[in-house]
Amino acid sequence: MTTTATSTGPQTGVTLYSFTNAWLNRKFELDGLLKEVARRGMGPNIEIIGFQNFREFPDVSDEFAEQFKVMMAEAGLNATSCAINSDRFLRPGAQPIDDATLVEYHKRQLRSAKKMGFSLVRYQFALPVELLPEIAPYAEELDIRMGVEVHAPMWAGHPAVQAYGEMYDKLNTPYLGWIPDFGGTASRIPESMLNAARAKGAKESLLDKLKEVWVEPGMSHEKAGRLREWALKEGHEPDHIQAASLAFFILSNHDPKSWAALVDRTIHIHGKFYGMGDDGREEAIDYETILPLFRDGGFTGTLVSEWEGHAYLPDDGFEQVEKHQAMCRRIFAGH
Repeated sequence: MTTTATSTGPQTGVTLYSFTNAWLNRKFELDGLLKEVARRGMGPNIEIIGFQNFREFPDVSDEFAEQFKVMMAEAGLNATSCAINSDRFLRPGAQPIDDATLVEYHKRQLRSAKKMGFSLVRYQFALPVELLPEIAPYAEELDIRMGVEVHAPMWAGHPAVQAYGEMYDKLNTPYLGWIPDFGGTASRIPESMLNAARAKGAKESLLDKLKEVWVEPGMSHEKAGRLREWALKEGHEPDHIQAASLAFFILSNHDPKSWAALVDRTIHIHGKFYGMGDDGREEAIDYETILPLFRDGGFTGTLVSEWEGHAYLPDDGFEQVEKHQAMCRRIFAGH
């Protein structure tokens, strides 16, 4: 049941985040979801978001860790990546945690991920770069890699990514790397997202303005503010503006070839996508440009399919992931 593109090349897998709708609707418990993923041949490599799927996270017990390992073994799946959080705001209304507590918070999550058998964790830019020297040695001690997710509106050329790259050079450890998320290099707004806004009543004039502002230079929150200001003056409903503005926060328009700068230190990939067309291509992201950069650059880790259409569609995601994995395997194989 392997999904490797070649014996030594990039592998395909899936993040359970793709099935958020099915999870929230209680269609599956964790063991059932893992078995469904395996039944459909979407593994063997799996990413799981700690706080989404593990009730005990960030401090899982030995008993649960063993139960989870049994679940994975019975399904024939590999615990490849555990997505951890870097947020300082742990409780509504509470003060943000300080640096020392944030460092310990990461260590707690690293311990749990290692205990459950994961080989790497996905962490976030909310961790200040200057705290990495306090955490990286602990990851080495545990023998678990850490990859920071380069998520929209970030891309390879973003100032935060550059700052992390400098720290990575300074620390010079194989335990730190990148996790590209292709939403940062979308070439167009997904038609499925536009259709969802239309279904809520958004007018074409609002969507036309959205497409115009989305490709303009500037930070995503600034562009969202410009669209909102214009739309309110034009009399558009706040709910329609909100539906349109989603595009600014889960995908952005940067050069897909820019990922080449991160290939050498990429340890895992989020194959972000929104919808697969009848032509077997993703509707917003130019995979035919992006994936060869990693394939030809020597990447041998896992690309997990990450369907984010659940942010605006009710689908369970399974058929979308199957089509996406087929596209990725085709491109990785050079077809």
